[in-house]
Amino acid sequence: MSGQIFGILRVGAADVALDAHVLREVVRLERLPPPRPRAPAWSRGTLSLRGQPLPLVDLARLLQLDHDSPLESRREGPDDPQASFVAVVAHRGARFGLCVTQIVDVIEVGPHQQHAVSQGDGSTLALTPSLIDHPSLAHPAYRLDLDALFALEEMVAVTPAAAQTEHQSPEASRSPTVTSDATPTLINARRWLIVESGGQALALDTAIVGEVANCPEIEPPPIELDAYLGNVTLRGARLPLFDPGELIGRAPQRARPSYMVVLDGPEGRLALALEHVAALSADGTLSPAGPGQAAAVAGLVVGPSGRDALALDHRVLLSALNLSALARLHARLDGAQAGNAAAEHRPRQRFALVRFNCAGDYTTLLDQLDAVDTAPTDYLASGGDPRFVGVWRRHGRSVALVDLRRLLGRDASRPPQHVLIADSGQGLIGFLIDAMQRIDYVEAAEESLVVRWRGDIDPEAPAIERAKRLIALGDGAHHQVMAMICLQGLAIDLAAGSAALVNTSEPL
Repeated sequence: MSGQIFGILRVGAADVALDAHVLREVVRLERLPPPRPRAPAWSRGTLSLRGQPLPLVDLARLLQLDHDSPLESRREGPDDPQASFVAVVAHRGARFGLCVTQIVDVIEVGPHQQHAVSQGDGSTLALTPSLIDHPSLAHPAYRLDLDALFALEEMVAVTPAAAQTEHQSPEASRSPTVTSDATPTLINARRWLIVESGGQALALDTAIVGEVANCPEIEPPPIELDAYLGNVTLRGARLPLFDPGELIGRAPQRARPSYMVVLDGPEGRLALALEHVAALSADGTLSPAGPGQAAAVAGLVVGPSGRDALALDHRVLLSALNLSALARLHARLDGAQAGNAAAEHRPRQRFALVRFNCAGDYTTLLDQLDAVDTAPTDYLASGGDPRFVGVWRRHGRSVALVDLRRLLGRDASRPPQHVLIADSGQGLIGFLIDAMQRIDYVEAAEESLVVRWRGDIDPEAPAIERAKRLIALGDGAHHQVMAMICLQGLAIDLAAGSAALVNTSEPL
């Protein structure tokens, strides 16, 4: 990432930017702690957070941004819209809390978007040495310099006791807590990244989040998968991009995503498309999301603004074959670039690929086909299995015909030009397609062919869904990623239990 990630803190009517890497969590300030003896007005006492002391800094008073700080408005009642939050900050091995109105955004800022602020004598302001001017901000934000804050004589922070951390019981360290009416979960998220996708607030465990970046140009997906938007390139690495809302059964995104969050999964990296990053983190307490939610929804998390967010169980998301296979595939492709020299000495093979159009570009292996021919116009129509359109006699053998376009749910109004014939083991099946484009012969390392199933391994799923694959072939700069349909496997599935096949020895 070329820029720097900042959390934008709302302090009264102003915004303050803080390096996002030092933010640990955001909690609602339920009540003011007792004041610290002989402390300046901006030092607001010490809060007890999960049994650990946390000194508080009233950021509005420290920076003199507002005469009525968020803390003072807390005295007006719990329903006041200025109700305060505490952003927990870890810096120089110590922790303290910043009292703010709310956390409003997390943004990536380039060097050209930071502007130095100087006094009349030319010296920079110690606490806020620069302004950040970003398109997503209504007005520039002041960058807070934590080193300058720590240089104040009255500044207090707490260094966690090592012994306390080492001997803390598993029960005391486990986070988040789960309310009594919630289904227990094994997610141990200490912090959450609150994002928006399709107008829905979502929460992601920050332990799985690699980074947040502006969404670059999206390459069209080489295969149709639910929620798969295509591929993006981040610092030379190609990542599969998914719509998180659609993954949990929500409506797909209509607008082009502005951001993406990169997840470091066990099989490799993948990205989720976002419209907005709402907050860095929130209280880890989960509450039940109610019935009817997708399996990947672990519960609800309250965001810093008080709005509920659907907490996603990344283990469920990443266990889906679509996501894990694509992440593994792209990781394999990226890793292969580092081993090009060794790859030159690996056994090589010549692969024959049939490229064809079927209201979309697809590939199949030539050795899975019995023949490729011009589509017949004179054949007997079938009246049994609706997936079969007829029976054709070719060179003394019967071929059961299937319109592959219909199986794919595509437009089949135009006459097909070619037929791809595969042996099902119980007879020949011909797949009618728009047109065969060409046969490519690619020489590559034997082990460079990576084949991954689409993910519909359920035996009750339609045969065409089980036949879809995404394949990669070749190494480094010569690799190709293609949408494949395993026609031989599809033929075997269609033939099983179908009465439409005619015995190959039976004359028409």
